[in-house]
Amino acid sequence: DRAVWLADEVRKATTEIVARERETVFRLCKAAEYRDPETGAHILRMAHYSQLIARGLGLPVKDQELLLEAAPMHDIGKVGIADKILLKPGRLDAEEFEIMKQHAMYGYDLLQGSSSRVLQAGAEIARGHHEKFDGSGYPSGLSGDDIPVFSRIVAVADVFDALTSERPYKKAWPLQDAVDFLREGSGKHFDPACVLA
Repeated sequence: DRAVWLADEVRKATTEIVARERETVFRLCKAAEYRDPETGAHILRMAHYSQLIARGLGLPVKDQELLLEAAPMHDIGKVGIADKILLKPGRLDAEEFEIMKQHAMYGYDLLQGSSSRVLQAGAEIARGHHEKFDGSGYPSGLSGDDIPVFSRIVAVADVFDALTSERPYKKAWPLQDAVDFLREGSGKHFDPACVLA
């Protein structure tokens, strides 16, 4: 009976640790939201889209759950971007865009080296979610399967949600237009398998 009791106590402690880790991730994402008000519900929606894409790709359930928890950290590096660029209402000029692109590495630097699987996955996603399937993305110009699968998934989910959500500078696209955009970018910007999923 003592072994059963100990196993139950370990299970409770593990559940408590996981809950604390989820709360930490949520609070990190809230910090990014304070800097960029457009990220609010976006991070939750795109995380769920990411999980659905992972399911469609046949990833193990544990990976789907890990992605759901880590995907919201994709833009955490925006905390390092100056307000005049981050909150600029119009298009960024070339110099401003180069600065904005640094958010991928800022996010990676913030999250890397953790013993947490969720933060490790978040670091990978932050660094790779702007890579493009054809190698024309940033920060490393990775292509195809050299881009981590979680980053390839988040790239699709992130753009899909951005297109289908209303923003101060644009109306939400109809779903079919957003799907058509993803299909047009399949093999160039996006992993074809992720678009198909």
